[in-house]
Amino acid sequence: MPKAEIGQAVQLLDLMLEFFADDNHWARGCYDDGDGGHCLVGALLHLSRKHRLPAAPVMALLQDAMPRPGLPLVHFNDTRCGSVAELRSVILKARRLAHDDAARGEAAAALKIWLLAQIEERRAATATADISGTVPDVAFERLAA
Repeated sequence: MPKAEIGQAVQLLDLMLEFFADDNHWARGCYDDGDGGHCLVGALLHLSRKHRLPAAPVMALLQDAMPRPGLPLVHFNDTRCGSVAELRSVILKARRLAHDDAARGEAAAALKIWLLAQIEERRAATATADISGTVPDVAFERLAA
């Protein structure tokens, strides 16, 4: 995930945590209960539209944060999630995963720079060895004279 996308995902996850700080904002069985409450996906879509932030990266992070791999977000919200505190813990886990993605991306970029520098050093060393190895010392003496 690109760094800018991670930043937006974290921003949206923070908005979701803020939204679900009020236990009464959590709804089950519907995306929007008509009284200010939303389920996990409903809140994600609502806040994404309201703040013009992309929802897809956050959906992927939330899916990765599920307590059981492959558990659909709606099913988790409506049947598996025992409390709004558990819901918030999943959002926090998704937030940590976003930061882990960012750290992995930065480490990969640093490694790439280091590897390219190593390749360039070897190329330069090989080129120097090739030049000094292909021209006999006698030729250098003639050129110097």
